[in-house]
Amino acid sequence: EGGMSAVGGVNIPTFYAPDDPLFADLKAKFVDHDIPLLMDAMSLSDQPLPLLWTGDFIPCDGEEEGSTVYIVGEFNCSCVGISNFGAGCGPDKDLTNVTDENHAEGTRLTNLIGVKAVEALDQMRAAAAAAAE
Repeated sequence: EGGMSAVGGVNIPTFYAPDDPLFADLKAKFVDHDIPLLMDAMSLSDQPLPLLWTGDFIPCDGEEEGSTVYIVGEFNCSCVGISNFGAGCGPDKDLTNVTDENHAEGTRLTNLIGVKAVEALDQMRAAAAAAAE
């Protein structure tokens, strides 16, 4: 099971919903605190985030016993795969190797990305029209 990872190994991902309580604190710190700082440091604070990007976290033991801290190992927005389709990647593999459940979720995600892309373009078009008035 699993597909090829970006670094050539086998990737067996675990998926969590965006609002999974297990990672609520990590999400709040990363999205609400760290991302604005990073965007500002790159002089991109006035720009939207890419529609599809990843932040890969490495779990480490925290200072308190039993606690975990997460360190960002990398950001990626230039070659991000849809993990649900990962089983179809590699020599002699295709979408027939993807389970029906993963195909449905991958399709839901890619459709959402398309909707968000159209919304972003509509907002940019409206802003440009308002500025031209």
